Amino acid sequence: MRYGGRLNRLEFTALIDQQAGRVRASATTLPLYGPVGWSGPCRLGPWGWENDRLAQAGLHFGGPEAWIEIITTAGPPLPELLNLRLSGSGELPDDGSLDATERITIIVDGTPRECSLWPDEPLGESLGRGWLAILDEVPGLLLRGSGIGPAGIALARTGDIEPLLTGTRDHLLAGYDAFGAG
Repeated sequence: MRYGGRLNRLEFTALIDQQAGRVRASATTLPLYGPVGWSGPCRLGPWGWENDRLAQAGLHFGGPEAWIEIITTAGPPLPELLNLRLSGSGELPDDGSLDATERITIIVDGTPRECSLWPDEPLGESLGRGWLAILDEVPGLLLRGSGIGPAGIALARTGDIEPLLTGTRDHLLAGYDAFGAG
């Protein structure tokens, strides 16, 4: 067993493939959504398990300048919204800031749905500012984005996780290669 240091590319690729297997095994547990007609870059967003059950599944669409992340939650999305807001700002939101400042309509599987919207939020040091929205149902949806406005978003279920796994693998390996051989 190795302690410390950097994985070689083969070991790193094996970890990516192991995680891809876990995602594949869980991908049908929650409904997964993507922007209707999306043909640009895509990869996995945050995925989380609690007691070996999928609790959230995120899909990321876009690049560094303009992107949207769509996270399906097994329960209500508000706890995950709080986690994102806390990690983005480093401060616990006060009771008054928990109320959305706006409402917006998005299309989910062809049906208009009202969402709560926070239009100008810190998303973290590396992500800058953007917006957050939730569809407070079970399963819930949490959306966050930057450079792509929330108005007019239309989402549809996606059943093919493979392009997202390929995008994730390519993204991670490009980051590994850019960091240099270790």
